[in-house]
Amino acid sequence: MSAFLIFFGRSGSSDLERQLDAVKIAIGAVVMGRAADAGFSRLYAVTNDQEAAAAFRSKGASVLPVKTEPFHFGRELKRIVDEKKLDRLCTIGAGAGALMTTHELRSLREDLESSEALVLSNNSYSADLVAFTPAAALDAIDLPATDNPLPRRLHQQAGLSSRQLEKSAATLLDVDTPTDAALLTRHPGCPPELRALPAWQDLLGERIEALMRIVTTPDKELVVAGRVGAPVWTFIESQTACRVRMLAEERGMQAAGRDVSGEARSALGFLYELVGPRDFFAKMGELGDGMLFDMLVLFAHLRWRPAAEERFASYLFMTDRIATKPLRDFTEAARDAPFPLLLGGHTLVSGAFWTMVEAAWAGHPEI
Repeated sequence: MSAFLIFFGRSGSSDLERQLDAVKIAIGAVVMGRAADAGFSRLYAVTNDQEAAAAFRSKGASVLPVKTEPFHFGRELKRIVDEKKLDRLCTIGAGAGALMTTHELRSLREDLESSEALVLSNNSYSADLVAFTPAAALDAIDLPATDNPLPRRLHQQAGLSSRQLEKSAATLLDVDTPTDAALLTRHPGCPPELRALPAWQDLLGERIEALMRIVTTPDKELVVAGRVGAPVWTFIESQTACRVRMLAEERGMQAAGRDVSGEARSALGFLYELVGPRDFFAKMGELGDGMLFDMLVLFAHLRWRPAAEERFASYLFMTDRIATKPLRDFTEAARDAPFPLLLGGHTLVSGAFWTMVEAAWAGHPEI
């Protein structure tokens, strides 16, 4: 018997954050329903949010309240494992797994149930989905505050054999930003109940369409900057018609705490400091015809820590909602760049990029 746990906590109280939370709840409900169909016998939703609880309960989940303040993923997980006497389990954050099929979840469960000491994850360096057995391995590790480093600690500290799920849009896409949500709804495999959600197409749709045209055009070049992993590079080498200029920096930054410690460094960050926002994006335009920018690496280099509301506004190029001048100047320059550009976090240059490429070849827009 295997358990399936979805964790959900509110991002914040602004309208932008609440709109993204509604998308995450809808994704979580879809994933929970598919987990039930895949044969996970014990379904749990870990949340204190009433809206999320109702959505997950409608899919057969038992709702467990969060008890740590501030939230600590590892301690919550250990408490639930002990209270519910779990031995084999899969945990996922609401927002991840929107494109995972029932068949893929069933295969994951079968792998877990045929193993004695194993940790499966979508990304061993920065996980959104982690399945493992035995659950007693949690006793042997430093319990992490977030889910990202869990598979690595289970492998390195508890000795579990570690394996990553096959890389795909389904396993890598975790909707963390409005940009991720907008790209999800373009994918042909997006569940119908998610496709109808308001996902900022009015603000980002034209940019997405222009970038998808670049992906399928041989004489164009796309700049992809941020925490880009080798699997994404391998994928785009064979699946894009355009040339791709890759600027990969600071992989594992958040899992290692380099963003918080101030140790993160970026070549693009040094350039930004030298030339300022307008000239920075002008130079990016000399490198390619469009750009996907994991801007959180730059922000970590600059030691910017904008509140979520202003960060979300920046993703959406809503400069009138940004009071912090350096961030507003950055966003205005990005908005006015003479080439199609999307801003986001790590997912933008991993699962969301993969999603965009698949959507482009599926005919969104018509090519």
